[in-house]
Amino acid sequence: MTQITTRSKIFAVVAVVVFLAALAGIFSRPLFFLASFWPANALLLGLILRFPQLRGIETWLGAFTGFMLADLITGNYFLLTFALTLANLFEVLTAIVLFQLFQLNYRKYNHGLTFFYMLLIVTASSALSAFAAVMTVPLLPNSFIDDQHLFQEFTMWWTTEIQNHVLILPLILSLPSWQNTKRFIQDFEQIEIQWHDFLPLFAIIASTAVAVFFGGPGALTFPIAALIWAALRYGFFSLAIINFVVCTVLFYSITLNLPDAQAADYLYISTSTRIGLFMMAISAMTVCLISSNRKHLFEEVLFHVQHDSLTKSLSRLYFMESANSAIDQSHKHELQTTLMMVDIDHFKRINDEFGHQAGDKALQHFVNVTKSILRQSDLFGRLGGEEFAILLQDTDIASATLIAERIQAALKQYPLIITQGQSLQIKISIGLLSIPSGQMHQTLDYWISQADKALYQAKSAGRDQIHIAFNA
Repeated sequence: MTQITTRSKIFAVVAVVVFLAALAGIFSRPLFFLASFWPANALLLGLILRFPQLRGIETWLGAFTGFMLADLITGNYFLLTFALTLANLFEVLTAIVLFQLFQLNYRKYNHGLTFFYMLLIVTASSALSAFAAVMTVPLLPNSFIDDQHLFQEFTMWWTTEIQNHVLILPLILSLPSWQNTKRFIQDFEQIEIQWHDFLPLFAIIASTAVAVFFGGPGALTFPIAALIWAALRYGFFSLAIINFVVCTVLFYSITLNLPDAQAADYLYISTSTRIGLFMMAISAMTVCLISSNRKHLFEEVLFHVQHDSLTKSLSRLYFMESANSAIDQSHKHELQTTLMMVDIDHFKRINDEFGHQAGDKALQHFVNVTKSILRQSDLFGRLGGEEFAILLQDTDIASATLIAERIQAALKQYPLIITQGQSLQIKISIGLLSIPSGQMHQTLDYWISQADKALYQAKSAGRDQIHIAFNA
C-alpha cells in the first residue's frame, strides 16, 4: 500500500511539473512555429538524473500526462499532440539510456571530460528527437511544422533543445541539497562579503543592458568578458543562474525585435541566435569548471603541505610558522598563551605488540579525540613520531590544565578498537608551559624545549601525568 501511495505521488508531481513547464513553452510559441522556449524536456531529464527513484514507469506516465494535457487544453489536435509528446519523451529516454550506457555520474560533472560528455549526450538525444519530429509531425493534419523547410525546422528544434539543456540542466544538477542550503543559511553571518565581490555581477548587468539597448546579433558578444570574469569568481551554480538569465534576456531582446520576416528568415535568425547563446554559455561554464578545479587542486596541495599525511594534524613546519605568528599576536594584545607538549606513552610497545598498522591507528585515534576537545583557534601539530604540540591561545595555565585532563579522560573513555573484542587504551604524558607576554625576545624553539623538559618530567614521574613548567 505504501509503495502504491509513493508511486501515485511521483506520478502526480511529475505530471504537474511537466504540465506547467510545457505550458510555459506553449505560451512562448510564435504563430505557426515551434516553441522558442521549451523547458519541459531539460527539466524532466534533470529531475530523473538528480533523483534516481524517478526512473519508474509512474514517472513516464506522469510526464506523458503532463505533455498531453498542456497541449490539449491550449487547443492543439490530439494526433499532433500525441506525436509531439512521443518525440519529447523519446529525447529524454534517449538521454537517460546514453547516460547509463556511458556510466556518467552527474555529481562528477567537474571531473575530467564528464561535462563535455554530458553536452554530447544532450546534443545527440536532441538531434534524434528533432529528426523523429520532422519525419512524422508534418505528415499529420493541422501540423505547424512546414514540410517545405524541414532542415530549418530540424535545426530549430535541435538548437532549441540544446539551448534548453545547456541553460536548465546545470541549474538542476548543481542545485545545492537542502542540507547544504540550511548550512549556508546558518553560516551566512560568518561569511565575509566585500563590495568587490559584486563587480562581476554589476559588469554582467551593465553589458547585458547595453546589448539589449543596441540589439542585433552582434549584441551577443557584449557580455562575454563579464561572463568570463564571473566564471573566474563565482561558483558553478551561481554561474548557471547568471547564464540562464543573460541568455534568456538576450534571446528575446533579439528575436522579439525582429522586423516582420518571412518564415525561413525567422527560423534562420532565431537558430543562429540560439547557437551563439549556448556556445557563450558553454564557454563560461567551461572556464568556471577549469577555474574551480584548479582552485580545488591548489587547496588540496596546500592542505597536504600544511598537514601531516597520517594524522591530518598540522605538519611541523606549518605548526611552527602558525605558532610564531599566534604568539606575536598574543604579545601585542597581552593575551596569555599556553604551550602543551604531548607524547603517547609506550608507543613502541604498541608497535611491537600489535604491529605498525595498529600504531598508525593509535596516532589517528589520539588526534581525532584531541581535536574533538580543542577549540577551532587552537593549533595542533605533529612534531615527529608520537610527539605532538598544542598552542592554546588566550588560555592561562589553569584552563590549559583542565583541557589536558579532559584529553586524558576522553582517551580513557574511548579506547581504540583494534579488532573485534580487542581494544587498546591510549595514555599520554603532557608538559605544560605558560608563555610570558613580556619575553618577546625568546624564540618558539626555546619555549618548545622548556615544555619538552616538563613533558619528560611527567614521563619520569610514571607517565600518564601532567607536569607544569614553572621556571621557564
